[in-house]
Amino acid sequence: MEFRWIESPDNWVVRLVRRLQHKKHRDAEGLFLIEGINLLSEALRRGVIPRIVLIAEDTALPEEDLRILEEHPAEVYRLSRRLFERISDAGNGVGVIAVVRLPEYRVQDLPADGNIVVLDRLQDPGNIGTIIRTAVAAEYRAVFALKGTADLYSLKVLRATAGMVFDIPVLRFDTEEEMAEVLRRLGKRLVVTVPVGGISYYEADLTDGTALVIGNEGNGISASLLERADLGVTIPMAGGVESLNAAVSAAILMYESVRGRMTVRK
Repeated sequence: MEFRWIESPDNWVVRLVRRLQHKKHRDAEGLFLIEGINLLSEALRRGVIPRIVLIAEDTALPEEDLRILEEHPAEVYRLSRRLFERISDAGNGVGVIAVVRLPEYRVQDLPADGNIVVLDRLQDPGNIGTIIRTAVAAEYRAVFALKGTADLYSLKVLRATAGMVFDIPVLRFDTEEEMAEVLRRLGKRLVVTVPVGGISYYEADLTDGTALVIGNEGNGISASLLERADLGVTIPMAGGVESLNAAVSAAILMYESVRGRMTVRK
């Protein structure tokens, strides 16, 4: 495969990558970045073809990835390790940056069955990425992110998803009212977690038709969402523990929905 070389830090591709490291430019241009061979490979295997791929001079892509890139209209560039490190967010050793179009998911394309996880102003990229990864593993159908949630297409979130962000629809909502109307049309119950006073999640039926809300790490679920909720569930805790990490709580509850339905792979 033949590569074009980039030598100048003022090259338009380099300038584009630098812009896309900021959310406002990602939203404005409808593009985001992925870094690293593993994330690029996960994207390619799911049919997500980057518009542009930048490869450091000392980095080799797997043959399968090169074959896919040759078969599709992606612009592939080589650049020096020194220049690559100047534009990489991840530090030394990554070697690959790709520019990918932001996916556009529509509510009408979501399946009628299954569950949804709702992110209410979560801020920690590790929590967000882990919840997305767990949602895929627990067969959730979509991720809804309310305004105030950290950008789901930041590099830190993408790394935490381990590529699973390409496997589940992600929809963002500016208002709770807009989201609540969508959930009503989809026939989903709004389920919130409360530290006390809810029913034990052991007793709750979370198998289908649920929109599970995971609240902000410091402030929890908004008061207005708590008022809108159809059901409040509590995770029992001993030893004076008042709360669990957001991603841990999400994993416990999401896997409750598939109890007895999923089998261990042999």
